[in-house]
Amino acid sequence: MDSDNHGHQSEPQTGKRSLLKAYALIISVEITLIVLLRAVHAPWGVLNSLVLLFLIAVLLGKQLLGIVEHIQIVSPAFEQKIKNRYRSETAQLTSLGFSPVFFYGEAFPLIRLFLIYPAFISLIMWLNREVVSIEGGSRLIFGFPVFISNDRSTYSHPLQLGMKFHSVFQDGTILMTKNFVGKTTYGTRVVAHFLKNASISDTWAEHQKQIHALETEGKQIDRKISFQTFSEISYET
Repeated sequence: MDSDNHGHQSEPQTGKRSLLKAYALIISVEITLIVLLRAVHAPWGVLNSLVLLFLIAVLLGKQLLGIVEHIQIVSPAFEQKIKNRYRSETAQLTSLGFSPVFFYGEAFPLIRLFLIYPAFISLIMWLNREVVSIEGGSRLIFGFPVFISNDRSTYSHPLQLGMKFHSVFQDGTILMTKNFVGKTTYGTRVVAHFLKNASISDTWAEHQKQIHALETEGKQIDRKISFQTFSEISYET
């Protein structure tokens, strides 16, 4: 497969269907609110304000979402839910020589759900059957398993949209290969490759190919494994 064309691939059909469900639900809610407001004779100025707020939320989505905290999950009950959710992916990764290394969570305050964009993102994740927990009544946490390859060169990170493989080199370069698109713009030290609807094994094979290409250029893999390292990778990818 020609890696130069990877950045122009599209997301798997499962992700597309979930995204369409979310859009349909958001549109339905907007229409319902407009109908209800008109039923109580709310002025058009109020309706226009709602539309304007929605557009602002879309344009300033990342700013409204804010910083997502990365945490290491240590709850046995939450870990079991994650294991159950990603049972198939775990079996496939295990057959490729990967082993579980830790459980990873993306957390943000529940209060952000009152903002349109964070609520929209959470809705998409919920429709994608991501594993979620509420901690201390104040934080919403989405949980994922993280695996490490038997040669300690690569982290693998399954999620509902697909699979990510990450490798870090001693010069700071981050190599990422995933079988869905989603975010396509990254920092200068990230080398990203996207494969359309590729299987986990094919994505891993492509990632290994890209590792070899970078090693041929003289780069060396950093094989130190830690949650901190993975968290730093996740913030950039």
